Amino acid sequence: MTELRASVTAPAKVNLTFDVTGDLPGGYHSIVSLFQAISLEDVLNIHILPSSAQELKLELTAEFVGEPGAFPLDENNLIAKAVRAFDSSCSLLKNKLVRVDVRKQIPIGAGLAGGSSNAAAVLSALNQLYDQPMTEKELLVAATNLGADVPFLLHGGTQLGKGKGELLTPLSITERLSFVVLKPRQLSVSTPSVFGAYDKWVAEKNSSWRPTIDHQSAIDALTSGNLEKATKSFANVFEPIVFEMYPSLSLIKERLMELGCWSAQLSGSGPSIFAVVANLEMAHMIRRKFKEEETRGDSVWLRREGWELDCFIAESIVGGVQISKGES
Repeated sequence: MTELRASVTAPAKVNLTFDVTGDLPGGYHSIVSLFQAISLEDVLNIHILPSSAQELKLELTAEFVGEPGAFPLDENNLIAKAVRAFDSSCSLLKNKLVRVDVRKQIPIGAGLAGGSSNAAAVLSALNQLYDQPMTEKELLVAATNLGADVPFLLHGGTQLGKGKGELLTPLSITERLSFVVLKPRQLSVSTPSVFGAYDKWVAEKNSSWRPTIDHQSAIDALTSGNLEKATKSFANVFEPIVFEMYPSLSLIKERLMELGCWSAQLSGSGPSIFAVVANLEMAHMIRRKFKEEETRGDSVWLRREGWELDCFIAESIVGGVQISKGES
């Protein structure tokens, strides 16, 4: 057998808008979200070799920032689940050793869909390496079964997502958005815990806590090229909930707005806060400010919580996972 290789870039995503609109069977929630792929990316190197074993063998290695065990290197990883999903559909990986090495830049447990992006990357790459045995519809079904963000990340760009996130409408945005993304290194947030808190808030509070979220106004402004106006319609229904759980996150948002960002908000279930700024020059200035304040010990979240911030600069991108394949 010819050995197969692919190198894949897997982008992060932010939710420019995010709202929960109801309940779905199986304990899921229906959502509406304006998804945006950004240029903060992981790189996955995939190598498929013959194996003497009767069944598929999988080896997963990774370079990442975080506590040992934060990125599982076993069957609990979405990469492993994506490999198994492809093999379950196509039965092409028997007697094969699949090695996947991940160089992670997307922080873990951040609300930036790093794990989902890795799953989309592996699913897409295997399908290309084996000359597309899965149809686009089959890929979408497999992606949806892996996670709510995985379908979007197959193609990325800017898309309006509904249902669990798998009902996608691509949008044509010609202007690039510039981002500063901040993630407290010592904090990760469980998405199921935030959905659970959301259900409790809905049951116990009146609706005055819900932010105003105008998906259509955001889309209209983005498609017309008025980026600053678009940010006025960006919002996340989870933000007040997560800010109540972790009040110092709101201080990060406030500081970003003080520094002149067009907008700043929680991405997904957090804890990452992303800000939209006028250009990359401003993004670099804001990152410098945050690092200087942290070095001087001026950061309230550092004094209160012991949080150090990982700060990333990114732009919106028009695609999703990108695959370079080769044989040896």
